Amino acid sequence: MRGKLGPILSGIGGFLLVVGVMLSVYAYPKLAVAPIDQNSTSKLSGSDATVFDIGTLSEINTDLTTTALTVGQIEDTKEQDDNVRIWVNTTSTKSADGVVRSRSVERVAFDDFSGEALDCCGAYSETTQGQPEEIKFEGQVFKFPFQTKQETYQWWDSTLRRAEPAEFVEEAELEGLKVYVFKQTIEPEVWTQMEVPPSVVGEEGEESVVADRAYGNTRTFWVEPETGVVIKRQEEQSATLQIDGEDRATLTSVTTSYTDETVKANVDEYGPKASQLKLVRSTLPWVLGVGGAVLALLGLVLGRRGKKAAKA
Repeated sequence: MRGKLGPILSGIGGFLLVVGVMLSVYAYPKLAVAPIDQNSTSKLSGSDATVFDIGTLSEINTDLTTTALTVGQIEDTKEQDDNVRIWVNTTSTKSADGVVRSRSVERVAFDDFSGEALDCCGAYSETTQGQPEEIKFEGQVFKFPFQTKQETYQWWDSTLRRAEPAEFVEEAELEGLKVYVFKQTIEPEVWTQMEVPPSVVGEEGEESVVADRAYGNTRTFWVEPETGVVIKRQEEQSATLQIDGEDRATLTSVTTSYTDETVKANVDEYGPKASQLKLVRSTLPWVLGVGGAVLALLGLVLGRRGKKAAKA
C-alpha cells in the first residue's frame, strides 16, 4: 500500500500546487478589476453651509445634500481594450429648500486595476447642462488601485481640472473594516473670474466689476486597501469672491461627508469582496502551496521507501 500511497500523495500535492499558482496568476487578475456595469449612488450631507444665492445676490445659511450617481457605460467599454472602463458620474447638490445649487456630469475612462484615468473614449466634463467639454482627466478619479499602498496618490479635482496629491495619513477602522486614510489639501487659489454687481463685493458704482473666484478644499478619504474603494469621503470646501486678493463674498463654505447610510452600504458590500480577493490573492495560494509541497515531499519519501521495501 505504501508503494501506491506515495505516488497518490505526490499527485495530490502537485495538483494543489498548480491550483495555488492558478489562483494567484489567473483567477485573481480576473477578479481584481473594476466592474463594467457599475451602478451606484453615494450621498453626502453638509449642515450649516454658507452659499451665495443668485436670486437674492446674498449669502444664505442652509443644509446641503449631494447625490452622486455613477453608471458604467457597458457597450462603450466593450469596444475598448480589456483593461479600460468607462463610467459616467452625475453629481447634483441641493439646498434644504430643494434648489439645485450645482450640477455636473463627467465621463471618464480609466484602468480597471490601477483606477488611473486614461486619455481616450470621449471623456468630458459638463458643468453647464447640454454643454459638455472635452477634457483630459488624470490621476485617480473614482477609486484608488486594487492593493492600495501607504503612499501618495494623485486625485482628480473637478474644479481645478487637475490632479493634486492625496497623502497617506494612517490606518484606521471604519464600521469594523480596516481602511487607509488619505488627505488631499488644496490651498485656496484663484481659478477663474466672474462679473458681479459692485454691491456684492463691497464696491461702489453701478457697473459690474470683475472679481476673482478663489477655491480651496481639504478632502479626506477612507479607503478599503484590497479593493481601492472609497468607503467614506469628506470635503471641506471653500469658494470666495476676491478683489485684489481680499475675500469680499462667500460663494461656498461647507463640510460635507458621506451619509451614515452610504458608509454602511459600502462596508456591507466591499468588506466581503475584500476578504474574497485577499483569500484568492494570498491566503489560498499560500495554504495550497505549502500543503501541496508537503504532500508532494511526503509522497516522494513514501515512494522511495516503497521501492526499497519492494527490492528487499
